[in-house]
Amino acid sequence: MRTLSRYLLASYLKLFVTILFAAMIAIAIVEMLLNSDQVLDDHAGLSGVAHYLLLRLPAYYFRDLIPITSFAAALSCIGLAARSREFMAAKSGGISPRIMVVPILVAAMLLSAVALIVNETWVLAASRAATRGDGEEEEVSFRRGSFWYHRDDTLYNVQEADPGSRTLRGVRVFETTPAGRLLQSTQAEVVRVDEEHRWHMQDATVRSFDVERPASAPAVARLDEAILAVAAERDLVLLHARANTLSLNELGEYIRARTADGRDSVRYREMMHARIADPFAVLAFSLVAIPLGLAVERRYSLAAAGVIGIVILGVFYTARTVASMLVSSAIPATAFGPWCVLAALFSFGALQFFRTPQ
Repeated sequence: MRTLSRYLLASYLKLFVTILFAAMIAIAIVEMLLNSDQVLDDHAGLSGVAHYLLLRLPAYYFRDLIPITSFAAALSCIGLAARSREFMAAKSGGISPRIMVVPILVAAMLLSAVALIVNETWVLAASRAATRGDGEEEEVSFRRGSFWYHRDDTLYNVQEADPGSRTLRGVRVFETTPAGRLLQSTQAEVVRVDEEHRWHMQDATVRSFDVERPASAPAVARLDEAILAVAAERDLVLLHARANTLSLNELGEYIRARTADGRDSVRYREMMHARIADPFAVLAFSLVAIPLGLAVERRYSLAAAGVIGIVILGVFYTARTVASMLVSSAIPATAFGPWCVLAALFSFGALQFFRTPQ
């Protein structure tokens, strides 16, 4: 590796760490200002506030922050060098700027892989903890393609949850004796949880079992609505039984289970593709930033290059949002939307990179 390449690589990595650290501090300050009442009421002392921020920052910001930080670091690194005429001096010595910036692209590729690992470990754990909330020791487990939750002598099985509408779908509730013998099972496709935590199970099927005669057939009753008053405040954790808290392996199992049951899985396929594709925006953003930085030498000021970059990233995230919204059409091809948008950004960045004068 040439000395100039090592210099640019070191500058890129230093800027990446500095910008990431500064951005997280800025976001933490904004979080404290906007949610100060909630933070101070729910979290005791500095340790509680630190715990809140250590969950909130990775859960809600880190996935997008790493690619954006990579873009800012690459643009600043290349733009500052171009403004100082360092690339002009290198070209006069017969050194191509494209060759000089290759280590930055390699570093961005490695950071993409690191981002994928971090997203599926620390960020995912923080998302689960933030979704579950403080003071909730009970956890929802994922087994055989659905969510399970056990409290006392009642076992809950939920396939899908929507906390916004307080709705559960594909619900089965099993009531057992202290010895674990099944007393009653209640099944419903749609359950609405009211403000008093009662479960309104629509078109419910109730099966009652005689523990004294285990070989006998259960008594079956079909009700337009069954109301279960078994839920307590802590059982609202079931409303957060969502696929976005699953690991990639679990998400794949969830998709296969829905497909086997004849349920639509396009939205969850798109979610899985997005989880895999999004970290590679680190490399794509760097590829876009490098030509903008090199253009500072001949066309743009560094500020103008930054504005153009912000517009490009805005178009990317807008296209990403539109692609995500198309999933509601249930067309299978829309599940690959994240890859299509990312490929378009890669193509644009590569085109600009190879059009850069040498």
